Amino acid sequence: FFHQIEMEDQQVSRIYFKKLVQNRSYDIADYFPEGGKWQEHIVDQERYDALKLNENYDMKMKKYSHIPEIVLYNEIRQFFRSFQTQETDDRIEILEKVVKLLEGHLDAVAMDVVGSVNFGLSQSLSDIDLVLYLRCEDNCSEFNGQCPTLTKMEERISELLEGKYHFQIIDCVNLDVVEKSIKENNYECEATQRFLAHRLMGRPINYRVIAPVEDLLNSNMEFRKEIEGSVQSFFKIFTNTSQHVHSFKKYELRLKSLGIKIPDVMREKLKDYFSMDKEDN
Repeated sequence: FFHQIEMEDQQVSRIYFKKLVQNRSYDIADYFPEGGKWQEHIVDQERYDALKLNENYDMKMKKYSHIPEIVLYNEIRQFFRSFQTQETDDRIEILEKVVKLLEGHLDAVAMDVVGSVNFGLSQSLSDIDLVLYLRCEDNCSEFNGQCPTLTKMEERISELLEGKYHFQIIDCVNLDVVEKSIKENNYECEATQRFLAHRLMGRPINYRVIAPVEDLLNSNMEFRKEIEGSVQSFFKIFTNTSQHVHSFKKYELRLKSLGIKIPDVMREKLKDYFSMDKEDN
């Protein structure tokens, strides 16, 4: 557990109480001054209560086996992230600010960033590709470009970025729909399949909004395994698209431009990654 402290005008403006589990940070509670006193807002009630009882909530969570292709994908991604550029840091920082401002319009807004920001290798002209997570007031379940809430959010993001970065929303997931499908064991829910796929591959911004839904999914392991089957089929197709192959070649060239040679062991992992689907066939 740790605290993150925000300062404004040399005064403490907000304190975040967090928990680090493996490589993921969970928001537990917020503390902020209001009416001359410090107020407490509990974000993650279950982890908060477990701490008060001197229990480790995350040790009780049943571990699940990842899809082999995605295990390898994340190992490779972690290698590339070891050389994260300042351009990536700048994009993550501004997206964190954007999400905070968006929360003034909706109760829950979060993102998963994909592409070069996800791999830590953004350059000055790199785009931002992102997935939006909302509690959609229009009750949408599909990503078809016709949702008024999504249109409003897209316009607002454009305003907040002030033309500094070109961005693209590649998907938008309604967390209400995902939550409902998990509780009802709806294996056919496309929104839940998309949610899991993005969570396995993306880089979260404002994870506190996503965490309760992901915890709910992980608490129903049989349901999750069924969803993983659909995601695995999608992922095998995705890894062999020309665009995906081109992205990895682009990331390798960016490392070369920094004078970094990919080690043989990592080159073997890349070779295995792109041959997995062929071996299955």
